[in-house]
Order: sequence, then C-alpha cells, then structure tokens
Amino acid sequence: MLPGTDGLTLCREIRRFSDIPIVMVTAKIEEIDRLLGLEIGADDYICKPYSPREVVARVKTILRRCKPQRELQQLDAESPLMIDESRFQASWCGKALDLTPAEFRLLKTLSLEPGKVFSREQLLNHLYDDYRVVTDRTIDSHIKNLRRKLESLDAEQSFIRAVYGVGYRWEADACRII
Repeated sequence: MLPGTDGLTLCREIRRFSDIPIVMVTAKIEEIDRLLGLEIGADDYICKPYSPREVVARVKTILRRCKPQRELQQLDAESPLMIDESRFQASWCGKALDLTPAEFRLLKTLSLEPGKVFSREQLLNHLYDDYRVVTDRTIDSHIKNLRRKLESLDAEQSFIRAVYGVGYRWEADACRII
C-alpha cells in the first residue's frame, strides 16, 4: 500500500517521462492484476509472500538487461544533442530546447536509434501509454513542432525525416544521455 496513490497510477506516471526499471511488489495475486501491472509498464511483478533472494535476483536480471543500453547511450560524448533525463531537458550544440513533455519523449525515442524508422503507432505508444484516444496525426503535429524548434537552433542540419507511408526517423547524430 502506498500513501495517497496506488501502484498502478504511480507506475503509469513514471512511464510518462522515464524508462527506469520498475518492479511492483504487491499482495495482489490475481492474474488480471499481474497482467495489468505489466501492461501499464512494470518490468516485473512480484507477489507476496516472496523470498528476499528472489527479489534481489529479479532486480539484478532487470538491471543486467538495462545496462548495455545505458552504456551505448554514453559512448558518444561528442554528440551535439544532449538529453538530461533527470531534469527533463535537452540541448543542441549547447543551446537549450524548450520542449513539451510529448516533444521531449519523441526526441528521446527517435534520437536514441538514429536511422531506425518508427511508425506513427509506435511513437504514439511511446507518448501515450495510458490508453488515451488520439489519432496518429497527433504525432505529425508533435513532429512539426519539434522540427521547428530544432531547426531554429541549426537550420543546416536535417533532424527528422518522414518515410512516406511508414513513419519517421532521426537523421542527425545519436544523442548523449546524461
């Protein structure tokens, strides 16, 4: 039991701005509760009673899966795009970007995998994991705004390219997560 909120709501809120590992430890043992927790964004779901050694093993497993991605993100120390997850801030060549939460998540998603084409549906899933009813054209609007903000800092650089009938891909260098 959490004071003031439930674990599902907390998990959903964390997932809106971060991809840190989440392990839910709960007394709810029904299959529907476990499935809901995992679908909302938990990386693992542990039911009481549990062995402390099992919790440690599960946390180590999750961290082992996360570690290579973090190491890859840190490789490009010279990248012009810097993303500070803890402050929810981004900058291009040292110039701060004033982004909405949706634009920040889009920028992070696209720039972590330069060249990879993301469909509108994939991008919607990264932005809205709370089952809102939005159209895939919502992504187009966010992309347009994000492009405008990026191009105001560097008009010579191509940042986001539309792939006709598929989605979008990041054209610039990979970002550096700090």
